[in-house]
Amino acid sequence: MDSGLIVFSLEYTCLVNSDRGIFESNIGLWKNQLEWSSALIPYNVLDRHSHESIRVIDNMSEIRRTAQMLNHNGISDTNHIKLIEPQLGNQLITISINGSDTFVNNSKSELLKAFKRVSYAKLDLARADSERITPEFLQLLDSAALRFGVEILISDYDTNFHGFSAKSHSVFIYLLGDINQIKRAEIHVSVLVDTLLNRHFVDRLQIPMSTLPSLGGCGMSNLVELMRELNVKVHLPYFADQISACQKAKESKMMSIWLTSKRMSEISLAKEALLDLHLIREPPSDRESGLFTQEVEVSKAKFELIALYNQQNIHSIMLKHDTCARKALYRGSQTQTIIVQGQTATSVQAAATDLNALSCLFYQLDIKFTRRPSMPDLELYLISLVNFRKTCVLSYNDQGISLIGNRAEIRAVLKELVSDLENHLFFFRMVNDKELELCVKMEVANDQKEFVSGKKNGKIMKILSLLCNVPSIHFQRLNDFNFTICLRVPVKAGIKNRQVSTAFGLLVRTMCLLELEFPAEVRFNIPEVFHKSIIGNAGSIIQSIMKKYNVFIQFSRNETTLDSASPNAKDPIFFNLKRRNNVLIKCPMKNLKNIMLVKYEIDQLVQQCWQNTSFTSNGMSVVYYGAQVRLLKSHFILLIRKMNFDLQFVMDLETNFNAHVDFPKTVGDFEGGSTYLINIKGNDNNARLCAEKLASLLPKSTEFEIACGRKVFADCIDPQDFREIIILPFKLILETETSVEDSVSTSPEHGNICRIILSSYSDNFRDIATSQLTKYLMLTDVKVLGNRDLDYTLITFVDGVISLTKQSPRKISLKIASQVASETTSRFPTESVSVTIFECFQKRLASENHKKAFKSDYQSALGKFYQAGPSSYNHSSR
Repeated sequence: MDSGLIVFSLEYTCLVNSDRGIFESNIGLWKNQLEWSSALIPYNVLDRHSHESIRVIDNMSEIRRTAQMLNHNGISDTNHIKLIEPQLGNQLITISINGSDTFVNNSKSELLKAFKRVSYAKLDLARADSERITPEFLQLLDSAALRFGVEILISDYDTNFHGFSAKSHSVFIYLLGDINQIKRAEIHVSVLVDTLLNRHFVDRLQIPMSTLPSLGGCGMSNLVELMRELNVKVHLPYFADQISACQKAKESKMMSIWLTSKRMSEISLAKEALLDLHLIREPPSDRESGLFTQEVEVSKAKFELIALYNQQNIHSIMLKHDTCARKALYRGSQTQTIIVQGQTATSVQAAATDLNALSCLFYQLDIKFTRRPSMPDLELYLISLVNFRKTCVLSYNDQGISLIGNRAEIRAVLKELVSDLENHLFFFRMVNDKELELCVKMEVANDQKEFVSGKKNGKIMKILSLLCNVPSIHFQRLNDFNFTICLRVPVKAGIKNRQVSTAFGLLVRTMCLLELEFPAEVRFNIPEVFHKSIIGNAGSIIQSIMKKYNVFIQFSRNETTLDSASPNAKDPIFFNLKRRNNVLIKCPMKNLKNIMLVKYEIDQLVQQCWQNTSFTSNGMSVVYYGAQVRLLKSHFILLIRKMNFDLQFVMDLETNFNAHVDFPKTVGDFEGGSTYLINIKGNDNNARLCAEKLASLLPKSTEFEIACGRKVFADCIDPQDFREIIILPFKLILETETSVEDSVSTSPEHGNICRIILSSYSDNFRDIATSQLTKYLMLTDVKVLGNRDLDYTLITFVDGVISLTKQSPRKISLKIASQVASETTSRFPTESVSVTIFECFQKRLASENHKKAFKSDYQSALGKFYQAGPSSYNHSSR
């Protein structure tokens, strides 16, 4: 073997089934008994199926076919590919490519393109829906299967395609094949189910792919809230495979968001909401590049590993920072460029930093020696080093051996090499007669360089002194984000086996000692108003904690937060109130357990500030007074909309008044109720002044008192009709929020009372809504006791203890996005609005089948959808 060699492993995945479905597509992915090997499938899976009827979809056949083609085209004395198929105890496909550099590189690229992860998706169908299945629906499923390259199965068996299978009362639609194609097909099939079986309306919105994560918000929470608030299903395009080792880079393009609902009015409202959000998130026209862009360069070998095994991490980073990351069309010979785009410089910088941090998960081990003539079984020995390790890639050439892989697997390889040196002489004979150099390369973030090395390289010198200065440690700049630490141990020629073993052991020990000095940290937020009290006079309190636990603690202000890429930058906080981290706890990995102890102590100090119980013990002199503001849900929705979904105004209130405002993060924090009690803490009069300023930002409201409880009101007036006739038109046309809730008071004459609250920033629109609601209620069986401007005490001042409000998971409501833009007044003159709404009420009340107005549009939309499919549908169905 005189040419280059590369060995790597890929994950084997398969789906096994023996049950016949109600409907099955047939595009050729299933392999019958004659086409698959039972040696590939674990016994516990095979035993659950009848062998005669077993069918398998796996990712082995395509790789096998590609390897055979490459061998046929390029086979020679030097060029060949060996394929080690997975076994029962090792579900990895190991590939060895031997030959010239051109053959090795091209073959690896083709094999990665052929690699797919086989999986399945399951859609539940209600029995009523399954009874509506028609030949037309099945024909469309067949077309979808062929179009997306997946198998589609309708079955009344609940199965995971790995052994478990049980008869079910439900009916399921299964999509099987390549996981990326399944995600795309799932969107198409879900829309088909909603439109044909559930008889929903359908519409779509096209937006650039780069703006999708920012539109959806952190974790796509904006769109989740849209579904919850408006009874609309939002079918998002699949974009998680934009960074892939197996596919070519693609240009950023337009993507479709599909909307389905039982009512066209709700789809209209949802589309209006998404358009409003998109306009707000659209890049300024005066910015040349449109979006903020950052390029990230990663070594080609590490990029392939990241793309293969860290796809979920990449997706999480994109959602966390509201950014889009994709593989660039261009790349260097040894590097791959990733393009990160987002709405703010800070979010793009943070996402780029996190993506670069993925490179730090992988180490590179180089064993440099002069190549010897070919030895028997050398290739098999090198294959054995990688065969059971998923992330290791081994290269062998004139420079020696190089391995890149997950740091845990690199450590395991080093230990195995030490064991081989001790137990047999195969590896020793390969390297014994020549000079040998062992090297491990580790990537670390640039901002951690001083922490790792210590003052004047004190930590490095201490490690070297412990190891008698035999190894060498060098820092090398890699890029704008990371630097490389090189650990080297030289071995002279002609030495004995034990000395080679000692050199490997020394390298392992050096690596372990250095890793103990790597930084461990946690970042979080505490109210800035409490910082001085927690730090103490001249830093006495925080210094004692740092000394006690041997950690570093840093506090920062909102203007210069720890997460900010540029000081004094005020990036908007869209949709979801995310407080920037302003406390950092940091220590070496050897003190990792102390971090949570320190955080617990700081949390206790924060609680003492809330309770005003720490004056004596900690020498605090500041007394924190409290104020409470009662916030209506409708006020929250309108306030956020008025602020263009930017919650930076909350941070500004805290900064201007030196107070902490316990503002709801999302509408989900109301926990189904209509009010939220905002707690405000500050010293002197700051809490009161802040509360008054916040109250001045809220809209005005009108209250209707109804002579019945909320449950009786729901019995008298159908909630869905009330939503269609009152809530949605008021929201869309009059920018007015409507809520129904039980009153805290009762009437001696009528008993329980409920109230309808109309809220708006426009007195004119609120008057129109009041007039139209009065006319509507006159046509119903409910008794109106009267209406008045809502008058209650918004602000309560508290000198004592205020408990922290329980916060819900971070969700964001898009209900607030449904208001019409500021041009509403010019588009809808006041008088015509009044007449139009009332005529709408009369028409809908007089007609039992008001949905007929949408029937022709609905049929037209379906026709376009079936003809073109979700990826090419270009017109609104309205």
